[in-house]
Amino acid sequence: MNTTKEIDYRGILKFHIPSDWVEEYDDEYGGTFYEDSPLSGTLRLKLMALNTPKGAFFKDASSILDDIITKGSASILLPNDNALKMFFEQTVDSGHEITIYYWSLIQFLQPNRLRLGNFSYTVLTNRLGIESVRKEIDFITEQVKNAEYSMEE
Repeated sequence: MNTTKEIDYRGILKFHIPSDWVEEYDDEYGGTFYEDSPLSGTLRLKLMALNTPKGAFFKDASSILDDIITKGSASILLPNDNALKMFFEQTVDSGHEITIYYWSLIQFLQPNRLRLGNFSYTVLTNRLGIESVRKEIDFITEQVKNAEYSMEE
C-alpha cells in the first residue's frame, strides 16, 4: 500500500485504509470500503456496543471474544488490552466462489460493557493467488490489529 488515510469510524474506532479506496456509510449496515475497480475486494465494518451478563466474570477481552465468536482459533490479546479473532470461510454467491475473511476486534469496558468491531473482507476466491490481493489481506490484518478504540463511552 502506498499511502493510507485514517478512518475515524463514528468517533469510536480509528484505523487506516488505502487512500484511494471509496468510503460508504450506512446506519444499518455500517461502513464499506473498496478500491473503485470491478474485481476489487470489499472491506466492511459493523460496530456494536454490548453488555456482558450481570455477574459474569471474564479474565480479559480475549475470553469474552472466544465466548461470543466460536469460529476460528483462539483470540489473541493485543498489547492495548483489546482482543482479536480472525477466520475465513468460502462460499458461493450469485454463482461466484468467494472467500470472506473476518476480523473481530473487541474492547472490554469495565465493568460490563464492551465494543465489538466486526470487519469482513470479501474477495473472489480465484483472486487469492494474486500477490496484490494477499498483500491487501495482510495490510487489513495489520490495520485491524492496530486499530484504536476511543476510551470515551
